[in-house]
Amino acid sequence: MIQQLLHTQTWLDVRSWRAEYGETLTPVQISVLSVVTPLTRLLEGKYGMKLDVHLHDQFVDTIDETEAKLLKVDAQERCLRRKVSLLSRGEVMFDAESVLPLAVLPVELMLELEEGKQPLANLLSEQGLSLSRSNLSVAKIEDHGFYEGGWARRSVLGSSAGAKALVTEVFHESIWRKLNYLIQR
Repeated sequence: MIQQLLHTQTWLDVRSWRAEYGETLTPVQISVLSVVTPLTRLLEGKYGMKLDVHLHDQFVDTIDETEAKLLKVDAQERCLRRKVSLLSRGEVMFDAESVLPLAVLPVELMLELEEGKQPLANLLSEQGLSLSRSNLSVAKIEDHGFYEGGWARRSVLGSSAGAKALVTEVFHESIWRKLNYLIQR
């Protein structure tokens, strides 16, 4: 489902997205959707929102052409595809899908990913790998059932060890409600 969003939505780089939608968004939405450091760390550190990972599926797959272009690898290269939901007190805040090319995936990271307990960016950071985020873009979800009218973002995470991942996150309305509650208390 999330993989389809890569192909069916209009993705805008952050600058263009802010210009088009900035006046209709809250400062919290802008902060969350445009953060380049690990999102889970922002949510926990700034808002006190602790997130748990629920691993739905993780399997070896092939990278499609759109993903390959964003990751700067060859299409049909083998990858680890990871589908998770991040929850706060049992309620889903957002869903995420990561595509990690196997050719540059460190064995230690693969073992941690198999446990399925931590967000990808946190795993990379905790392994002492400096983390960079590139190609951050945001989309307003249109005509996609459950996610319709919500927000999604995608970016490429890279580590100093050469590991990289295309990460697409789709936000549920519950995250904005929960953040507003946390800010007001």
